[in-house]
This record gives sequence, C-alpha cells and structure tokens, in this order.
Amino acid sequence: MSARRSLVLLPGFNGAARQPILVAVAKAAGDRFSAEFPGLPRGRPSPGFERELAHLAAHLAPRAIPSIVGRSFGGRIALRHALTHRVRALVLLGFPVRPPGRPRPDDEAALLAVRVPTLIVQGDADEKGPLEVLQPLVAKNRALQVAVLEGAGHSFGRHEARAIELAVEFLRRG
Repeated sequence: MSARRSLVLLPGFNGAARQPILVAVAKAAGDRFSAEFPGLPRGRPSPGFERELAHLAAHLAPRAIPSIVGRSFGGRIALRHALTHRVRALVLLGFPVRPPGRPRPDDEAALLAVRVPTLIVQGDADEKGPLEVLQPLVAKNRALQVAVLEGAGHSFGRHEARAIELAVEFLRRG
C-alpha cells in the first residue's frame, strides 16, 4: 500500500466540521487518504476571510501538502488558501460563485488565478453557482474542470452520491 495522503474537508457556511457529505467523501476515499475535518470559525465571515484562512493555515502548518475538499463556503476558503499555499488538489462541491443579486468578483478572480488542479462539482440547477457564470471562467483556466450534475441544486439532493463519486475519482487520480 502506498503512503496515505492528507485530505482536508471544509464544511459549508456555519456547517458542522463533519458535514455528512464530507464524512461520505472521507469514507469513500478509503485508506489512501488521511482525512481531517478542521471545521471553520462560525458566525459572519471575516473581511477577506482573514479569520477563516488563518484558522486553516494554522491547522495545516506542520502537515504534508493536502488535497482539500470544500463544500460551498468551505470551497471559497479552500480556493483562497490554494492561491497562497501549497495544495495538491482542490474539489469544490457546489461552488457559490454568484448567488442571485450577490456578485462575487473576488471568487471569480480566484477561480481565474488558481493553478492547482481543481474539480468543481456543480448542479445545473444550483442557483448559488449558475453554470452561465461558472463555465466561462472554467474555459479560461486550464487548472479548472467542472462536472455538471443534471437536475441537481446547491445541496445535490438525490445526486449527492454521484458528487461524492466524482470527488473521490478526481482525488485518486491526483
């Protein structure tokens, strides 16, 4: 058996560290990965996510280069972290790039700037991350790929098992 790789799982906004979808990813990743659930500070996000990024960086400081799976808001933090720290790969589960009436130009810029292999698993009915916003960004950055789940919204619903499968396949390739 090869050495286990570090896998860090970040929950959605104000979610529990061990969100069920993240626990399922860790379980499906099996013995090839050493999974950690550092959680994120709760409450209103800090300006520029300084508090959340410091929390993650402190958790990861002495560890091997991780792969990071972020669910929704956790994906926003994972993406920002990967811009300034060594990361093996990213999986963004339901990336909320531009919710209705809430443009997020910093998220769009981060997607264009990231150089880490990144899989975005997105439902075609995800109102928080519309494909018409996401796909042109993916087309401009070779590090990005998107897997579209037809009929899935932001929470994936009955498509969650497929989202987990896609995430684990991507992580195992990396």
